[in-house]
Amino acid sequence: MAAIRKKTVSDRPATGVPAEAKDAARSAGLRRGLQILCLFSEARPEWGVSEIAREMKVHKSRIHRSLKTLEDMGFLRKTPDTRRYLMGFKTFEIGSLAGRLTNRMAWARHDLRQLARKLKATVSLRLVVDDDLLVVDMIESLDHLPAHMPQGARVPLNYGAGGQVLAASLTDEAIRSLIRKHGLPRYTAKSLTQEVDFLSAVRRVRRDGYAVSDGETIPGSFSVAAPIVAPEGTLAAVLVVSRPLDGLSRSAIKAFAASTVEAAHQLSRRAIEAA
Repeated sequence: MAAIRKKTVSDRPATGVPAEAKDAARSAGLRRGLQILCLFSEARPEWGVSEIAREMKVHKSRIHRSLKTLEDMGFLRKTPDTRRYLMGFKTFEIGSLAGRLTNRMAWARHDLRQLARKLKATVSLRLVVDDDLLVVDMIESLDHLPAHMPQGARVPLNYGAGGQVLAASLTDEAIRSLIRKHGLPRYTAKSLTQEVDFLSAVRRVRRDGYAVSDGETIPGSFSVAAPIVAPEGTLAAVLVVSRPLDGLSRSAIKAFAASTVEAAHQLSRRAIEAA
């Protein structure tokens, strides 16, 4: 990790959009429609008109007009029974295309497949996007349960081993700033929810060059994450390899981590050659 140039929060591109447009030429209606789409998530896939109006603090009539436009264009659809809104097929079509175009390391898929077969594990590639990691590719293990972090998901700072690798590329000051902004949510009894514990784990990552998560996000799940470094020396992506801890001896865990780190180093070298 020492080779990775550390970033501060100010190094990152600005995220989010101000509530008011800075330029009169911008479309308030378009902004409202996009804000509505951004409300939908895996945790909350359905919304009613009144709920959206309350969430956005906008009159129901305006929200209703925006919803009808989004529905007409296929970006939203209504459930047949409750008449609440879900994401539509046009959203899926555009999102899938964006996912394929966003993965700047699509060439790594063959390597991910080989690693998944070798370790009998689920392997995911996560690109650095703003304050988070974005899962852009995943090879699921046929030997274990399906992955709990699907392709297209955003991974927050303290979500397991991958988040620790992301944090290790930042300064401690930047990490504290992000913790103040987003907090350290609890996922299991083993989650690192205290700043001092999280920073201690991050320092181990900087020392060892990889992160380990033992049940911090899913009980019984074991993950190793290692950095993929961009040609300019910054963190480009994180390789995360996961499987159940049950049945892994201490020596097997060591070999599992070593294979993950070596694969990440290989991907870093290939990224430099591809640049």
